[in-house]
Amino acid sequence: MQIEPVQGVLETAGFGVPTLNALSPNVHNYTTLLIQPHGDIEVDAAGVRSFDRELAKAQFGGFLADAVETHADLVVTPEYAMPWDVLLNAIRDGTSPSPGKLWVLGCESIKYGELEAAQADIAQHATLLFEPLAADGEKFLGPLAYVFQAPTLGDDDNSNLIILVQFKTNPMGDADHFEVNRLQRGSTIYQFGNFAGQDIKLVSLICSDAFNFLDPEATAVYDRGMVIHIQLNQKPRHEQFRLYRDRLLRFNGDATEIICLNWASNVQLRDGAHQHSWNNIGGSAWYLKPDKFDFRDETLCSNHKLGLYYTWLEKWYVHALFFNYEPTTYLLTATKVAHVGVPAPLSRRRGPQLFRTKLWDDASRSWEEQVRLEDGFTGIVGETGGASANIKHISDLNPFIAERILALCSGKIGTRNDWYKVSKLDSCVIDANEIIFRLTFCQDSEPEACDFRTARLRRCRRLWEILKDDSNLPAALDDLSTGFTFDWKPQSPHQNIISNEGTTATVVYMGEDVSIEQVDAVKKTLEELLHRGSGGPSQSIEALQRLAVWYRDDDSKIVVHRPYAYTQIDMTGDRSALDIGRSE
Repeated sequence: MQIEPVQGVLETAGFGVPTLNALSPNVHNYTTLLIQPHGDIEVDAAGVRSFDRELAKAQFGGFLADAVETHADLVVTPEYAMPWDVLLNAIRDGTSPSPGKLWVLGCESIKYGELEAAQADIAQHATLLFEPLAADGEKFLGPLAYVFQAPTLGDDDNSNLIILVQFKTNPMGDADHFEVNRLQRGSTIYQFGNFAGQDIKLVSLICSDAFNFLDPEATAVYDRGMVIHIQLNQKPRHEQFRLYRDRLLRFNGDATEIICLNWASNVQLRDGAHQHSWNNIGGSAWYLKPDKFDFRDETLCSNHKLGLYYTWLEKWYVHALFFNYEPTTYLLTATKVAHVGVPAPLSRRRGPQLFRTKLWDDASRSWEEQVRLEDGFTGIVGETGGASANIKHISDLNPFIAERILALCSGKIGTRNDWYKVSKLDSCVIDANEIIFRLTFCQDSEPEACDFRTARLRRCRRLWEILKDDSNLPAALDDLSTGFTFDWKPQSPHQNIISNEGTTATVVYMGEDVSIEQVDAVKKTLEELLHRGSGGPSQSIEALQRLAVWYRDDDSKIVVHRPYAYTQIDMTGDRSALDIGRSE
């Protein structure tokens, strides 16, 4: 693999350098249009393509028309997705990017001789450029087509439509060596940007190209760099596909972003008379690490509603936003990967904002805009039993409040005073394996994630049942007997319930698989957090009195831990809850 600047390729062909909106490091945001198509894939000796040709023509033709209509600055399709006849016919009909726009189109496989024929056929409308290879009629190419406008060399007023094709450089491994035996490999990765030393760089990897993206390539690209990784991948978070991200994201500095775009979940692969169900996740995601990322609930909830879900990649201190797994198109506004010469008050790289989502409608044969995408929570919220209507209502309004309430209900809040921030919530944190534990985005079918969600929701169910039995309530929580709802407010972040009389409290059920020491540690943590967060002595003692932590003892009895610790009349609430001088 060699990284070659686009500038040299264009100048050799008589063209100048394009100015691309997405790569100009100014304060202006740019728009990105992505498609995550449904996967009914056909593979044979001629290569890889969509099985239903008419459906692919309608879907991708509509997608390109949408790219022009929305004036999207960056347009991306995954590996082996865009049919060549759709792209070339669209260009003949005048559907193409305007100056400043860049289309990054993973195209269906094509043979080298067919690409040469397409070059001649489209010459009146566009200049098709590609790495010279020896024609091999027995093998196919895995192509990515960059489509953009470039000036004639020495004449910036004369614009030319360019199709620059990059070839896959490394085959995907599989038991039958499908690509190992049949893929004709390229050797070059093209780099846009950085022509004047300040522009943002952009390179694209085609699926298993990631295997050869090593330390030298990462070092050359990461600073003010955007990497687009297009895939048709059954296991997009396999370690070998994650290593290139580790190499890019481990560097100091925050001017690196990665867009991974895969096909939708549950790809069906047709190989002759055989059909294989991949049972895959989607895995499309946007990785970034600006220090001024927009953490506001309002912003993250707006993204969530339309199918973009927040997680925090702990290993590299990176925001990882995953897309809904369904076949979808996404239109986003994003801040630039880097700002150069932008005043500090304006330089707020807040991350991508998803503002339009479309699903394919078979009846109308068109992409239809959606008000909300299904995040999967509806299918599992019933595990909370009697609390399900309450929790579902909260999640519909703000899924992060539901995550916070459920964390409090089970005592899973750690020891930090800001445990409720999205980058601190245990359900929002992912480690290097990228298994998603989000409760309110639960399309990840990994058993570990399913077990986590089920356990968390059932803990809430047991707590609800405890609270509904008046005999379990300590005296300070008697008012809950007249009714209550789970709730959470930023003004009282360590409380998770409100009585019908309007009084808040903190209630936890820790289950039967904990020791009394663990129960005691959680209660002491909550005592300290409530004390610190109170507005004064009286508010402190009231909050501490309205804290109850239940567990199931060795005799399977429901027990509330230290229920009378804060009911003595001589307690003034002016000392820390963890004051070792306090007696009970």
